[in-house]
Amino acid sequence: MNTHYHLLLQTPKGELSRAMRHLDGIYTLKFNRLHGRGGPLFRGRYKAILIDAEEYFLTVARYIHHNPVDAGIVRDINQYKWSSHRGYLDKKKCPDWLDTEALLARFGKGRHRVKQYQDFMHSRVEKELREFYRERFQRPILGDKAFVEWVKEKIGERAKVEEEKPQSRRVFGLGLEEIVRATARVYGKRVEELRKKRRGYENEARAMAMYLCRTFGGYKLTEVGRLLGLEKYSSVSSACLAMKGRVEKEKRLARRVREVESLLLKSQQQT
Repeated sequence: MNTHYHLLLQTPKGELSRAMRHLDGIYTLKFNRLHGRGGPLFRGRYKAILIDAEEYFLTVARYIHHNPVDAGIVRDINQYKWSSHRGYLDKKKCPDWLDTEALLARFGKGRHRVKQYQDFMHSRVEKELREFYRERFQRPILGDKAFVEWVKEKIGERAKVEEEKPQSRRVFGLGLEEIVRATARVYGKRVEELRKKRRGYENEARAMAMYLCRTFGGYKLTEVGRLLGLEKYSSVSSACLAMKGRVEKEKRLARRVREVESLLLKSQQQT
């Protein structure tokens, strides 16, 4: 879409945040490099909704394909070139990463299933589903009461774990330390120097590292502060907001951002 995108994903290992951090981070780097811009591309964290696949898999797929029509961009879902819909109709237009079988298999076997899929996708989206996605305070689970209770039972005690617990896992894609190292290199400093508390210009590299860890990695404020020697959540937040404003106004800092982006992109291409 013009301002956002929709994905219907199956995550057997439940590591959606790692995949999204990689997808948004790397796409931002490449988009900025192509268009000669710097800074964040996406605003805020992605929104994830767990759905009952047995009940809503097909209808959510149809809702996603109807978005361009509902937004008035095209008159028919077949016309929208940025949708995966064409990949289901024609194997030659199907990207390697798209698993069409998961959806088409629900229309049986044989040559007629593509037509059945096409007919279903062109049918009307349920009012219930439209209202769900229009809710101001959207629920994180799409399913009936029994499904919601089953999810809560599966999560169990993990739902009560403190949200800001220390993260020791290796981050997929743009790692926290990787972003900090690239920032330090651009500023001609060692990572250890960025962890020291200094005022004024000497602290610029540290603030830039915090800002980019949030922008490109989507890391929590506490994670960023822990690595860069700031204990207060509010201090990290203030530093990131201040740097964001400066990057938007000062060309010198915008160039710094692009330099870090180039280093990160080069690193990703080598791995």
